[in-house]
Amino acid sequence: MVSRRGHTAVGRAGLSILSNVGLPELVAGGEDEYVQIAAALAADLPGLALRRSTLRQRMQHSPLMDAPRFARAIEAAYRHMWRQWCARGAG
Repeated sequence: MVSRRGHTAVGRAGLSILSNVGLPELVAGGEDEYVQIAAALAADLPGLALRRSTLRQRMQHSPLMDAPRFARAIEAAYRHMWRQWCARGAG
C-alpha cells in the first residue's frame, strides 16, 4: 500500500499505519512522489513479494497490535481526564 500524507486525521492514517509497521518509505508527500513510489514498487516484483511475505509478521509485532499497551494508555488517559474533571469541579 502506498499512501499520501494529509492534513487531517484521516489523511494521516496511512502514515500512521505504514510507520508503525516499519514501512515509512511508502508514504508520499504529494502526487508526483506517490506515482514514483507506486511505479518503483510495481517495477520491483521481488521486492514487492518480500514486502507481502513479511507484512503479516510486521503487523503482528507492531504497536498497532499491542492490546495491553493500548489498554494501559487509554486507562492512563481516562485517569488523567477524571483528575482534571475532579480538580475543576471541587469548587
